Order: sequence, then structure tokens, then C-alpha cells
Amino acid sequence: MRTVGALMTSEVSTVGPDVPLLEAIGIMARRAISCVVVRDGPPPIGVVTERDLVRKLLAAGRDPATLRVGDVMTAPVQTVTREASALEAFQLIRTRAFRRLPVVDEDGGLVGIVTQSDLLHAMIADMEEASRLKSDVLAVISHELRTPIAIVAGYVELLMDGTFEPLMPAQQEVVAHIQHASSQLVDLVNTAFELTQLEAGRVSVTPRLIDVGMLLEELGDEFEARVPEGVSLHWHNELGAEPILGDHAKIKTTLKSLVDNALKFTSAGRVAVTATWAEGLVTFVVRDTGVGIPAADLSTIFDMFRQGDSSGTRRFEGFGLGLHVVKRLVDVLGGTITVDSTPGVGSTFRMTVPAPRTAGGQPARL
Repeated sequence: MRTVGALMTSEVSTVGPDVPLLEAIGIMARRAISCVVVRDGPPPIGVVTERDLVRKLLAAGRDPATLRVGDVMTAPVQTVTREASALEAFQLIRTRAFRRLPVVDEDGGLVGIVTQSDLLHAMIADMEEASRLKSDVLAVISHELRTPIAIVAGYVELLMDGTFEPLMPAQQEVVAHIQHASSQLVDLVNTAFELTQLEAGRVSVTPRLIDVGMLLEELGDEFEARVPEGVSLHWHNELGAEPILGDHAKIKTTLKSLVDNALKFTSAGRVAVTATWAEGLVTFVVRDTGVGIPAADLSTIFDMFRQGDSSGTRRFEGFGLGLHVVKRLVDVLGGTITVDSTPGVGSTFRMTVPAPRTAGGQPARL
């Protein structure tokens, strides 16, 4: 926590209440300061600004040379110590409607002035530093978690495949639960890592040739074991075999999050993914027959930590990061994403990003 003393950037200028107004203005002009503190002795008795003095001079009906600094003082001064916190001083300024506060030492002697602007700049800097530190810590933690969680997920997959030895039905059920939980952890850590990179401004676009059919096939393989019973997942590529130019990793990440979100909120029916292309833009549409989103929540669906059901007893898992990261990634790609939804009928997410066609190119797999 910053103290007031740490924010004092210039020497204070003081005058007595009997100093002529013209002399006080001269002091301000020579010292390039905007205010002076009036005092007979510690502690100070008031603050006057250059504007106060000039207005008083202009409004005076008598000889300006006869006016004194004390004539323009309208309120007693409020002082703080240099050990006071920036937040305490700011609250004092706000409650007393001041713009600046004289700062005194332990003996009541005047040592400087802190302004509202000083305090605001300091608190903003402190918040930015705290945010940066939080992002750095989260980035390190999420990065370090990815390897052990991936190892756990890999061994669970080997168990499910019977690589070591066939599992009994009861064992398969237990391992299936572990596999589901480990998959959730992998997704959460990957999402958190992606978010920290976005917050830190470390995300850039890396264009490469993409075969959309191959991309949808990859996603289909990854989601094969994650489709709930009673739900069907369909993939439609209307682009043909000609590749597009785009950021494969980011497009795949956003599509994966949209499909995962659709499956999460669809207990029966279908989820369909369609890819189309027109005029240099590729559009992915993800439709589901899930619970839908109330109209009141559509405007905040892409906010961080938001879900359609944000109550303490909500039925659906997740931290509300997925769609927020999707929106941020789509912005990085220079695209747009929209959602239409009807409660009880389903939702449609439409993502469009720039992706020129490149005839004759050979797309590469990740």
C-alpha cells in the first residue's frame, strides 16, 4: 500500500495570510505551481489556488494592491501525515470535496501537497501492477499444470483402451469417471493459460493453410467419446477441398469451445457444426437443441465468469471462461461472433473470421 509521502513529487510553497495577493500570484508564476498553502505556523491554516487569486482580483471593487491572501480563503485546510495511505487521503479528499491536501510531518510542520490526480495515478498504477502480477502467477501455474494433467489423462486413456490389461465392467465405469474429470481439468487449464496470454497481450495471429475438412475430422475424433447419450453430433463441410489461410490453432480452439459448450447444455437431440465460405470469410455455425439462453442473458454471455444459469444451484459445470476466451480470440483474428437462442429450443453460435482461399496450396496438419 502506497503512503502519501511516496506521492509527493514537488516542493510546497507557503505564504502568510497577510501576504498581498499580487505577491502570491508572483510566487506561483515564478515557481510554476498552481496553489500555495497559507500558514501562520504549523499546522497550515488554508489552501488557495492561482484561480482563486485571479478571480478575486478580477471581482475586486477596490485597489488590488490592498487585497491580502487571507481575503480569498473560504475554508479551513485539511491535512494528512506523510505516513497516511493513499487510499485514506483519497477518501478524505472525496468526502471534503478538496482537490489537494497539505501534508505534514510528525511535528505538524508542512512538508508538501498531494493532489487528487497524484492519488488517482498512484492507485491506478498499483492496480495495474497487481493485475500484472496476478496474470503472471496464473500463467506460470497453468503452464506448470498442463504437463502433469496431460500425463494423468494419457494414462487414463491407456487404461480405458485395455493397454495394460482388460478392465472389469465396474473398473471401466470408475475409470470413465476419472477420464471425464481429467478431460475437464485439461480443458480448464488450457483455457486459463489462453486467457493469461490474452490478458498479457502475448497472442498473435499465425496464418497457415487449413483444410477445413481435415480440421472438422480432427475435432470429430476428439469429441467422439464426449458426446452424451441421447445426443448426436454432426459435422458439415461446405467449403470443399480447397484450403483457406488462417490461424489453425486459434480457429480450432474457438470451435472446440463452442462445440463443448453446445454439448454441455444439450441433454437430448443434436448438435450440428457447419462450415461455409464467401468473399474471403469463413463462417462456422454451431447449432444445438439444448436448454437455450434467456434473452436477458444474451448481452453478457461472452463476459468472464458468466453463464446463462449463474445461481448457486446451477446444473451445469464450468467457470464461465470458455465463451469469454472464444470472443477474445475471435477479436484477435479480426472476426465476429453472434448468438441467437430460444429457451427450451436451442442456441445458434455464428463465428466469422477472415480466411482467403489459396488455390494450389497444401494444408498442413498440426
